[in-house]
Amino acid sequence: MATRGPLTAKQGRPALARGRKRGRPKAGTDEPIDEARLLRAAFRAFATYGYDASTMRAMARELGVSHNLLNVRFGRKSELWKAAVDWRLVEAARDVEVAFSAGNGPEDRLRDLIHRFCRWTIVNSDIVAVSQLEGRKQSWRLDYLTTRFVRPFQQRLEALLADVSRERPVASIGSGALLALLVHGVGSYFALGPMHERLAPESGFASGTKLDLVAHADVMAEFLIAGLLA
Repeated sequence: MATRGPLTAKQGRPALARGRKRGRPKAGTDEPIDEARLLRAAFRAFATYGYDASTMRAMARELGVSHNLLNVRFGRKSELWKAAVDWRLVEAARDVEVAFSAGNGPEDRLRDLIHRFCRWTIVNSDIVAVSQLEGRKQSWRLDYLTTRFVRPFQQRLEALLADVSRERPVASIGSGALLALLVHGVGSYFALGPMHERLAPESGFASGTKLDLVAHADVMAEFLIAGLLA
């Protein structure tokens, strides 16, 4: 029986391979992908499943791209986590941090900051989730979050509270406790919407309208301000 020699491209190239260079990924996996879409999907996975349970392979499958694409672009999962956190938190911080540079007096800036933060938690429950997940134990990720984002914000908050205290009494709760009330108090309230819909039907979660939720966030902000500036 004669032995078949190797097939040439002209003789027997498989139909699926025609039109593609040898060694290229399957169709669709080598297409350019929007960086924001990639990082958004990665951050969502980390917020939902946690760092250890999230895999780059699963993220690539969700995005419809080659697993190698993520490896080439980020190298390791830790680098993807850092990139996703940087992108998401820098993007989200703008709406709140503008209160620090407003032209009003210290007390007005503080009131504006607390209102903005309470409203911010409505649409940033994924950041609240990552904060809760990573805040449970010591890790390089907690160090990264604290050093790059939490501590710089806390320092600006401390300075603002000090400015206000020179004009009127301020409750001695401390900036760390105030941040905890904002992120893990108000933030958790909106992050756990289905639970609070059952506990407080009047909360606005059932209707799902942003107007209802913003109004509720403002009530919570005024509650915090009343305790802080008694």
